[in-house]
Amino acid sequence: MDIKQWLRKSEEDDVFLIKDIATHGCSGGVTGVIYYWETTKFHAAHEKEIWDLLYQYAQDSGEQLVPFIASIPIMKDVGSHAQFVNALVWWAVEVRAHEILAEREAA
Repeated sequence: MDIKQWLRKSEEDDVFLIKDIATHGCSGGVTGVIYYWETTKFHAAHEKEIWDLLYQYAQDSGEQLVPFIASIPIMKDVGSHAQFVNALVWWAVEVRAHEILAEREAA
């Protein structure tokens, strides 16, 4: 199950609304990606997709990968590996939520 599938299934199961994630981000608490143990597990399950997404967005913005990651606002407060993984997961979930909303609006 990829991140978009996870988002859609969680919304279908009334866990959260994708629109809320796209509007408010993950920092307000999104079931399944709140605690570091959850985001670490989520990252492990979706690591390739997250890093492919980072690379794609870096390329699309004309930046190298590391400077792009450093430019992500949530990365400014990262002080540990757990915080880094958490920030990557939140960023990817938020990006995929925005993509789903854009797809819905285009349909």
